[in-house]
Amino acid sequence: MRRKARRGGIDGVLIALAAASAALAQADLDAPPRRDGAGYAVLATSLLEGRGYRAIDHPEAPRHAHFPPGYPAFLAVVWKATGVSDRAAHAASIACTVGATLAAWAWFRTMFGRRVALAMGLALGVNWAWSRTGSGVQSEPLYELLGGLALLVSASIKGPRREVARGLLLGAILGAAVLTRHVGVGIAGAAALDLILRGRRRAMLASLVAAGLFVAPWVAWTAAVGREGAGRTQASLLFPAGRGPIATVVEQAGFYAGRIPDALTAPLVEVATVFGRPGPIRAAALAWAAVASAIVVGGWLVALANPRRRLAGLVGLVTLGLLLVWPYTEAGRFLIPLIPALLVGAVEGLAWGLRRLRLRRVRTLAARLLLLAAIPYTAYSAATADRRLRAERDPAFAAACAWLRDEADRPGPVLTRHPGEVFLRTGRHALEVASSERPGDRDADPDAVVATIRRHGVAYILIDAQPYARAVASPLERFTAERPDAVREVLSVGDVRVFEAGAAG
Repeated sequence: MRRKARRGGIDGVLIALAAASAALAQADLDAPPRRDGAGYAVLATSLLEGRGYRAIDHPEAPRHAHFPPGYPAFLAVVWKATGVSDRAAHAASIACTVGATLAAWAWFRTMFGRRVALAMGLALGVNWAWSRTGSGVQSEPLYELLGGLALLVSASIKGPRREVARGLLLGAILGAAVLTRHVGVGIAGAAALDLILRGRRRAMLASLVAAGLFVAPWVAWTAAVGREGAGRTQASLLFPAGRGPIATVVEQAGFYAGRIPDALTAPLVEVATVFGRPGPIRAAALAWAAVASAIVVGGWLVALANPRRRLAGLVGLVTLGLLLVWPYTEAGRFLIPLIPALLVGAVEGLAWGLRRLRLRRVRTLAARLLLLAAIPYTAYSAATADRRLRAERDPAFAAACAWLRDEADRPGPVLTRHPGEVFLRTGRHALEVASSERPGDRDADPDAVVATIRRHGVAYILIDAQPYARAVASPLERFTAERPDAVREVLSVGDVRVFEAGAAG
């Protein structure tokens, strides 16, 4: 028994070191929050200042109902203890990522033998997507930790002893997960189904009660904010105008079929299909994507037949089902918390195929193949991290914000695509206008931009480079091109331009 415990301890240390090393090797601990991360940081600042859950970057500081409050509250607690610091935020994320990796490994141990679980835990720890986001000022690391703990607690409910207590604990963790990312309802639904099938109905009911108590205040909050029209809610985005549910599911299915193998190995399909030209390479990438995704989904279906692994199959199928109806993709980011379930599906699917070849120890072989497939791109990503991180720092955007903070002499808010970032870097209020980057939205036309400028007394307009491949042009670019008499360019740094909006008033 002691020898077994010693081996388990060594495995855990190896996995923790792998996860921490992979995350640190790709981290920029001094990077300020970007994009969604800036939005989270703004909300955390609002909570720290005792102003409630408000978008204090906006001139009117409206109540916020888009991002759930779990991660901003966590970040506020971290900053309360350490002081507001970019390094503290990154360090907290890395700690969550290491904890999430260990929790997933412990969950793997409930389904597989030691060797299989060790290979899967290492494959997760060094996974390029898991480790690259593992240090970010984003909600993923915290959500991954909460999701891993929830799955581990759910798997531990095996009999009537302390069934209700463990159900309440499970519900509390699931509630916190949903309050961190709404997609946590997928784990909650999968856990409830699994408990019912295992005859643990009291645990299931207790978990639903506890989770409901956690989530109900947020549901009431979002309903109230939605009625006020004070801010964008997640529910308002589910059915975008001009796109039916069937079209959404078909489009999302095609997208995720390509991203599932990328999440486990390297972004090969993305490079071949998004950046490559039509031809044999692109055709081969699509074929590979179809086969690899079929292996993973098939593995989930195989897992449903085994009570020990059924929860993993349910988590994968239920969560993927939610992603198929949600009209956003975030370039595959939503798949990252699902990587532990993807690994289980891949192991089960590969093992099923390898067994047909009459090979032995097929799960061990499958898990080690996945580990070998995960290492090369992560090693490459770590070796080239400095170059990528310098680009992500976006010196042109930083210079424009520094000018707005230190040299711009006109008071008033800034109209931009990234209001949270501008607010955090300049101290100026900032806001955006409607953009078709979001499903169902139409670009604000020039008249709408003028109305926004007049209503809020906008002083400057900041237009930056497109944030990702194939992004649509900003409506602010159209406005400055069609209304040159309404603006005056005052700064140009690289791809970033700043205009004074005085003439529009």
